[in-house]
Amino acid sequence: MTNRPILRQLPTAVRDGRAESTPHPAGDLVARTRRRLERRPIVPAAAAFSVTTAVGTVRYHDRHAADADHLVVVVLGALLAVTAAALTLTPARKPCPPPALAGLALGTVALVLFAPSTAWSVVPLVVLLQVTTPVVVATISGGAAVSAVVVSVPRLAGSRDDVGLVLGCALAGLVFLLAVALARSALDARARTVRELTAARALVSAAERRADRLEARRHLAAELHDTVVQSVAGALFLADAAERTGEGRHAEDARRALRVAVSDTRALVHELESGSGQEAAAGFEGELAEAAARVGATCEVIGEPRALPAASSLTVLRAAQGALGNAERHARATCIALELRYDEHGVVLRVSDDGVGFDPHAMRPGGPDGGHGLSIMRRRLAAVGGALTIRSDARGTVVEVVVPWVES
Repeated sequence: MTNRPILRQLPTAVRDGRAESTPHPAGDLVARTRRRLERRPIVPAAAAFSVTTAVGTVRYHDRHAADADHLVVVVLGALLAVTAAALTLTPARKPCPPPALAGLALGTVALVLFAPSTAWSVVPLVVLLQVTTPVVVATISGGAAVSAVVVSVPRLAGSRDDVGLVLGCALAGLVFLLAVALARSALDARARTVRELTAARALVSAAERRADRLEARRHLAAELHDTVVQSVAGALFLADAAERTGEGRHAEDARRALRVAVSDTRALVHELESGSGQEAAAGFEGELAEAAARVGATCEVIGEPRALPAASSLTVLRAAQGALGNAERHARATCIALELRYDEHGVVLRVSDDGVGFDPHAMRPGGPDGGHGLSIMRRRLAAVGGALTIRSDARGTVVEVVVPWVES
């Protein structure tokens, strides 16, 4: 039974060159025993109390068989030893019965008062109380037991017992009591700190999860606004124009815009599934040209093109799509121009039109009918360190987006 697990480990250990690391059965037994005792500190404390009390009782029986209190001391000592031995069988996660602990404490005090030579039972009792009861209760109870030892010293006059032995026991009990009480207080303070830190960490984690969910919702809202909503709104605009004029080309343009909306929706779903916006940002100059052509705008690239980070290029692309869509639907412009300029500081996107203009300061995020475009654009740009500038009057509007280079 014992050798089978070891034999099962040998081929793997030899094959991996780790034969010397196979645990020895005796060392493994010691380690398991140590872990069990750490989980159940009551076992060594109760066992020590039981043995010490039994030895003290037997010693008293040998030396004081003729005393009047002999029978009381022997019976009381035996009961205390048996009770402590029974406590070693307490399950690991089950607390010790309070009546048993109270009986041990009171019985030990009575035993010491009747037979001072059994005073050494006080030392393991102090430890037993500290590992099973709250620190205040354990300290008071242990102090009472040590006091009983001190009070019983005068009874040793003329007896066969050593007064120095009992006084040494009282001193040892007092030292143990103070040391264990201080250690318990420090451990309790540390446990409180750990609980507070754990609770604070849980709160921080919950806040981070809420922030992540909020950021994910904002990202999804921005993507929907800058892709699907823009395409569908453009299709509705063209459909209205076709209904008013009766021209077939507007209806064809509306169908083309709806196909673009379907394509944008599929691209967005793919991006959400893959968890990355890099594919959407790749080749964004071509996307800019396509977005400009979709609304009949001119497109010009100035300067030597340089690669932008995926997040920055996607932000510029979405800003251009939003600005072009607004110019097409709201400005009543006859000329829309898109300009992309590379310089030493970063990328500058400018979308201008000769429409009716608007007051940028009067724009507020709207409700279900829209009005979120500019706030989404600003939030996107802030995330990549960019800036948005809008100049608008009766002669037209200029939307300028600046995204700086990211230092590598």
